[in-house]
Amino acid sequence: MLPKLLLLLCCLISGYAQATVKSSSMKDCFRGPFSSYETWKKTLASKKPNFNEKAFKWAFPEEKYSRIRQALDCYDFTYEVDGLTIEGYYLAPKERQTKLPVVIYNRGGNAEFGYVMFAKKLLLQADLAQAGYVVIGSQYRGASARFIKNNGADEFGGADVDDVTALVDVLPDIPMADSSRIALVGWSRGAMQSYLAAKGLSGVKAIVSIAGVADLEKELSWRPKMENVYRGRIPDYDNNKSAALAARSVINWLDELPDAPVLLLHGSEDKRVNPEQSHLLAAALDKVEHKNKLVIYEGDNHGLVNNRQAMQQEVIAWLDEYMK
Repeated sequence: MLPKLLLLLCCLISGYAQATVKSSSMKDCFRGPFSSYETWKKTLASKKPNFNEKAFKWAFPEEKYSRIRQALDCYDFTYEVDGLTIEGYYLAPKERQTKLPVVIYNRGGNAEFGYVMFAKKLLLQADLAQAGYVVIGSQYRGASARFIKNNGADEFGGADVDDVTALVDVLPDIPMADSSRIALVGWSRGAMQSYLAAKGLSGVKAIVSIAGVADLEKELSWRPKMENVYRGRIPDYDNNKSAALAARSVINWLDELPDAPVLLLHGSEDKRVNPEQSHLLAAALDKVEHKNKLVIYEGDNHGLVNNRQAMQQEVIAWLDEYMK
């Protein structure tokens, strides 16, 4: 009983869960089927009967793969949080003269849906790393249960937020990371993770929300099917619905956010998260005089597929302004 009480006391003192990572768990992302462009392409072709080589080369040209591999370090690792084994990863420039600011990237989805595959690391996250940031992210508990027995369960903004805040304990294993300068960048559900994590982290200088949710109850009235996710992930959901959704909705506790400027990006035709969510949050932040900027990409969807380059430039400019 005493060890459990001591563990609880440590967590209360620190404000967030502690993480441990063994250096031996660090594995190069560019390994196995990703060790070369050709092996990556051949592996996909062998596993996907309808593999479209032309579309693959358009999305991931060999020149892009080679440039990223030459410029960046990329490592997958496991770390321990709340007695669970969680997967994480980071990307960072190979060439660096000084300590670099850190971006904690929070993915969307739930459980294994939205798991950050190799290809996804080569998109916005690689862009941010090439712009001079250490980019670190968690797969969240419950995402890796197929191959990690002690992986826990996703609570969609519950205890899994510990998996985000605990990443700061991994940063000492990344020599170029400056943990005094942290930004939180989240996409979809990841924006909720960012807001929740921001309450327990120090050194947060900027927040970026891409297609994010600010009020889960209002979002549920617009997209009722999300209740299946909430019920399946949030503990004791049916007996605690209103309180659980309110606790995960930043619009209810803006005063608990750090004094970090918030960038809100959203597509006007987003069918997964109503763009009104970003409008509502921008208005609420304005009301309490919390610095923010709202950008709506007309005609674009949840993935901002028509404005990827503009979105990337917007995010990097925001981070450069407040992090460097």
